[in-house]
Amino acid sequence: MYMDFKKIVDFKSVKELSMSVFYYISGSIIGPLLIFCGLGYLLDSYFATNPIFLIVGVFVAFVTTNILLFKKVVKINRLVNKYAPPKKEDEKPLDEKKELESSES
Repeated sequence: MYMDFKKIVDFKSVKELSMSVFYYISGSIIGPLLIFCGLGYLLDSYFATNPIFLIVGVFVAFVTTNILLFKKVVKINRLVNKYAPPKKEDEKPLDEKKELESSES
């Protein structure tokens, strides 16, 4: 069974999907940044080492954000591949079709 993308691509579902992606990306950027920078700030205040732990917190938040977003992209790619119709063996990518058409003219 393959999902018919034409049935689900209406304005409301696309808008909901785009908003959920926006919220996920915002949360995966702001969340780690607040947590790790906050911890860095508290550690800097406690140990009296001004920007060292704050900078480390920003770096850790950056790495965490990239990992979260990468995992989400992999999950979305798997879902798209799962519901995409199977490719025909004689189908060629669009780039190759354009090259063939331009060489024939």
